[in-house]
Amino acid sequence: MTKSKWMVICAALACGLVLALSVVAQQGTATTNPPAAVRSAVGLVDVGHIIDQNATIDKQLAAINEKYSKLLQDTMNDRQEITKMRDLLNNYDKNSDIYRETEQKMLSQRGELESKQLMLIKQATEERLKLFNSVYTTIMNQAEVVGAHFGMSIVMNYNRSKLIEEVPLLTNPQQYEAFFANYAQAVAMRPIVWANGKTVDLTSLVLNQIQKADPSSIRTPNTTVKAQPAATNSAVGTKAAVPATTTNR
Repeated sequence: MTKSKWMVICAALACGLVLALSVVAQQGTATTNPPAAVRSAVGLVDVGHIIDQNATIDKQLAAINEKYSKLLQDTMNDRQEITKMRDLLNNYDKNSDIYRETEQKMLSQRGELESKQLMLIKQATEERLKLFNSVYTTIMNQAEVVGAHFGMSIVMNYNRSKLIEEVPLLTNPQQYEAFFANYAQAVAMRPIVWANGKTVDLTSLVLNQIQKADPSSIRTPNTTVKAQPAATNSAVGTKAAVPATTTNR
């Protein structure tokens, strides 16, 4: 075998060795270096806690209740008038014209009164509904802004309160069965059972943004809600800076 052929063979072997070493090195890198951590695509917000912390809701609900309580109280005068007509019927002969006229008038007024009261209750419920829808829309908009800031694609509602261990003292022994049934149902229906460290609790951030936009919604010490705030998880992003500006759609 000539010298030139030996040189070609050696060169080929060298190239093969280099290629093999390159493949081994790549495989070693792939197996020893873990993949980069992926940011969470899901965020959590305790909507109930944020609503409990909103003092504006109390004021507006109180105003709505006062308004319609007065309107419903005004209808009591009409009810008293109907009661008087019903008492008058006892003084009339059932076969007389005045009895039939009084009875027809009483039934007509009672129907109008019941329809009026029903419409007032319906209107009061509609105003309460609009109030809560407005509050929820604000929470939703702020959750979108904060969630997008951390690169999330979905924000879920959850209850971050701890499971209770002490049972309140109830006046009626039969109430304990209903208490336990309601509690068991509430726990069973929690949308989030467990969340890993990559899931960020955005509740405090969303609440802070809402309070910055509307300081009047901040509760004063004497209006602290009964619910005890639970500690937020230590997931990455919980203590990070939030967007400097937020805009509601």
